[in-house]
Amino acid sequence: MHRLRPAIAAALGLAVSWPQSSWSYLVGINPGTRSVFLQVGAGTMTGGTFNNGGTPGNNATINSVSVTVPAASLGTGSLAMSTNSNVTTSPWDGFTFCSVPQQVYVGGFYRTPGTGGNATLTVTSPANLTSGGNTISFNNISWVSGGNGDASPTIPSGTFAAGTTQTLLSIARNNWFESCLAFSYANASLAPAGTFTGRVTYTLTTP
Repeated sequence: MHRLRPAIAAALGLAVSWPQSSWSYLVGINPGTRSVFLQVGAGTMTGGTFNNGGTPGNNATINSVSVTVPAASLGTGSLAMSTNSNVTTSPWDGFTFCSVPQQVYVGGFYRTPGTGGNATLTVTSPANLTSGGNTISFNNISWVSGGNGDASPTIPSGTFAAGTTQTLLSIARNNWFESCLAFSYANASLAPAGTFTGRVTYTLTTP
């Protein structure tokens, strides 16, 4: 017998154009009605912060991160990417957690009234960033996990495994998690002129 696994997903666009030490956060929440929430970049929380009774809502915004590679810097090494997300404060408690445009907020929770297994956060990337018929492997994009004022990683830092789904984090029931992700482009080789784009999808799946 197969059991349905509720899941929620959010996407992030990435672009590369040619011509920081950090931490994260995990906190327990009260048991309640079975629910799952995931925010990547922009999100919706009405009625205040979540720890003061705020209610999460749907938000269709797809934020992006991008970098323009100057001609003189082609293939010369890693470049930081910037985001168009303006989210700096945590929807959990309003703390100024992320720095923009360097970091993208990623957070959420898995809540249930009873016992149960862990939720799983994954990210799925395409094989390549594309521009016309030209491609750059998605494994040229990496991230550093961070957040102001916290001492240990929640979502680990890493590199996209091109064309696959990667498991990032196991979240125990009745826990809120969040991190701020700073992305970079490896810029280790030459590529044709163009704007190379692709989209990754973050998914939080419950047991």
